[in-house]
Amino acid sequence: MAGPPPVVARARRAVRAAVAERLEQLADDTGSGHLSPRLLVGVSGGADSLALLATTCWVGERMGLATEAAIVDHGLQDGSASVAARAAAQAERLGAEAHVLTPSVDLAAPGGLENAARTARHDALEHLAQERGALAVLLGHTLDDQAEQVLMALARGAGPRALAGIRRSRGHLLRPFLGTGRDETTALRRADTEQICTLHDLEWWEDPMNADPELLRSRVRHRALPLLREILGEQIDENLARSADLVRPDVDHLDEEARALLPALHRDAGELAEEGDLLHLDVHALAAVPAPVRTRVLRDASRSAQRAIDAGDAGGSTKSLLRRQVLALDALVVSWHGQAAVPVPGRIEVARRDGLLVWCRPAP
Repeated sequence: MAGPPPVVARARRAVRAAVAERLEQLADDTGSGHLSPRLLVGVSGGADSLALLATTCWVGERMGLATEAAIVDHGLQDGSASVAARAAAQAERLGAEAHVLTPSVDLAAPGGLENAARTARHDALEHLAQERGALAVLLGHTLDDQAEQVLMALARGAGPRALAGIRRSRGHLLRPFLGTGRDETTALRRADTEQICTLHDLEWWEDPMNADPELLRSRVRHRALPLLREILGEQIDENLARSADLVRPDVDHLDEEARALLPALHRDAGELAEEGDLLHLDVHALAAVPAPVRTRVLRDASRSAQRAIDAGDAGGSTKSLLRRQVLALDALVVSWHGQAAVPVPGRIEVARRDGLLVWCRPAP
């Protein structure tokens, strides 16, 4: 008896591996008793998400798990409601209960339209996942998305966390088509998802925003990467994704070391505390920490101080900490010569005082 087409078999292996790993995590989680044997797939109507839905329906049924489709209609384009309705009908044909979500997108939010839509989409998916008690939320990112993400990070001179690309999983969020991380052949390309849709007689939607030259990701997809393939070879997408895989374990390890170390460096300033102080770290203990971990501690401490400020404070900031600011903070620790306080996002200043590194909010 002939098996499924190779591309379908690869997709099934990828989904099965991701779901099995999630179930293993939940087996040791005493707080997972409220969850139901249900998988939720984020669906846009495009080939990637429809292929993932078809695959998850097949895998889920054989693992004793129901599959439901979360179809997100941002309402940003004419005809989006009909696109959502068509996706819902195809989901029902595949045997998945369909939920059409219509989150509102904050067009004035920092980071642009694409970022605002992503935030609204993820918030809606999280809410539905909690409401349905889903074991996992599966998203249809492919190796092509990973390559685009890494290339954009390289182009803007981003740090290793951004170069590590899109995570395969984070908690209950799973991206099976990025592969297992142990076998590069398990990752799927955009052409693979289109082939899977064709094999399942699914009609996918081509989002016009993906071809909008005003959007950076669109320019990377349709102009930059094709040119790089012509110059550097067709393997450029796989190579970019591989670079992310090589960077990610080191980044995760260093970030975890910094997170674990930060509480041990906290100090009670006692009588040395001044009005507006938010956080005090032992500068001498911090100086002994290796630089890759130390700079991460400084980054995390700055974020912690910013979170300590009331989120509703009009004086707050949505700006990110810049590398030059981290280097200036590090100089307060290892190259101290009486320099002035360093301003960081949130109207916060960081100064060295009496053997402490102090994050404070100066009086207006």
